[in-house]
Amino acid sequence: EEAGQPVPVHLYGYGSYGSSIEADFSSSRLPLLNRGIIYVIAHVRGGGELGRAWYEEPHGAKLLCKENTFNDFVDVARFLVGNDWTTPELLSCEGRSAGGLLIGASINQDPELFRVAILGVPFVDVAVTMTDASIPLTTGEWIEWGNPNEEKYFQYMMDYSPMNNVQTGKKYPSCLITGGLHDPRVAYWEPTKFAATLRHANPDNENPVCMKVDMSSGHFSASDRYEHYRGLAYDYSFVLDQLGLGERPHGEFHIAVTE
Repeated sequence: EEAGQPVPVHLYGYGSYGSSIEADFSSSRLPLLNRGIIYVIAHVRGGGELGRAWYEEPHGAKLLCKENTFNDFVDVARFLVGNDWTTPELLSCEGRSAGGLLIGASINQDPELFRVAILGVPFVDVAVTMTDASIPLTTGEWIEWGNPNEEKYFQYMMDYSPMNNVQTGKKYPSCLITGGLHDPRVAYWEPTKFAATLRHANPDNENPVCMKVDMSSGHFSASDRYEHYRGLAYDYSFVLDQLGLGERPHGEFHIAVTE
């Protein structure tokens, strides 16, 4: 691109359990980098990149301060747009599992900030799932999200749970939402319900909301290496197509990390 011109940016985030997303190299990102896309990893609160305080209450993003994760991610996206790295029409975002919750909450907060969103096995029906103790792992997750059988946690979850905060009359980004039929952590009905809710709330939105369920995998997609790569190719093909870069000649490599 010409100097000073906005370029496509792919923004990735997670931000839960104190997990750190390191700025390491992955060959699977080359299809994006080869087309001139800048790959940005947002070290939002809820992760552990800046120490335990970046995760724990009161200033991190756990329990009753979880919304800091989503606010940080949206702030990073606005920073990239406001400083002319990119534009909303060239900005895509991605997250998996709890990172899918991050993406769902972020596009609800500012639907028109992103052009494309990838939500992999997203934890988007927070209050409902955390209320049902019969679902595997639910009670163990209360230390992360809170127990919604207590009113203060329930009300807080309802304020950010993607399923319960979809806006109407907005131009949401093109969304690819994935699930696994045998997923014991995020049951397939969560992404399915979210896809249906997005479509129902904004029937006139020209950007597609696509749902893909792997009928043989669980939470971590296919265990076969080549099947895993095929899944990544499917996701990135969607991103490239929606950004209009499917036929674009190869460009230079760009890697960026922001906190």
